[in-house]
Amino acid sequence: MRTQSPARALLGVLGITAALTASACGSTDETGTAEPSRDITVTRSAPFEATAPHPDRCLIGELQVTLGQASGAAGSQEIPLVFTNTGTRNCVLHGYPGVSYVASPDGPQVGAAADRDGGTETPVTVAPGSRATAAVRATVVQNYPAETCGPTPVAGFRVYPPDDTGSVFLPYPTTGCSQTGVKQLSVQPVIG
Repeated sequence: MRTQSPARALLGVLGITAALTASACGSTDETGTAEPSRDITVTRSAPFEATAPHPDRCLIGELQVTLGQASGAAGSQEIPLVFTNTGTRNCVLHGYPGVSYVASPDGPQVGAAADRDGGTETPVTVAPGSRATAAVRATVVQNYPAETCGPTPVAGFRVYPPDDTGSVFLPYPTTGCSQTGVKQLSVQPVIG
């Protein structure tokens, strides 16, 4: 088998491109006046839209994240996540925080992360010193069969504010499910 040199392949591509360009330019009528080709179809694609940064969003560096008082419900605990603006500007929290159990403060995630659990996403402006909250529901994992859950000790939560990749560890020693197919946590959107 004979291989083509890169320069020769490039010349072939350029030749094909030139031929296609020339054929797309149109033709001349009997008087020599150029006529555009009627066989050209122009297609426009939608412009690429990158997610625009949100300069007003609250970042982890200007938030103190704490746990509120847990309350019991049938087979679960509801735990408020409290976001306090410790910065010097108003900032906005919008949507769902990311929440998961972790084995230790810098350790791996345990089981599935929190599912988003209904609620209406509304932007919440948080003034310096003010707070916003989001509720996390933690299922009592002893309600699941051990073989389905894979019970394992957890040290607490890893929490990401909405639209941020920075996170904090919040101590909450309990038992979680190591199996990812079990819905052990759910989270509501941030409210004022």
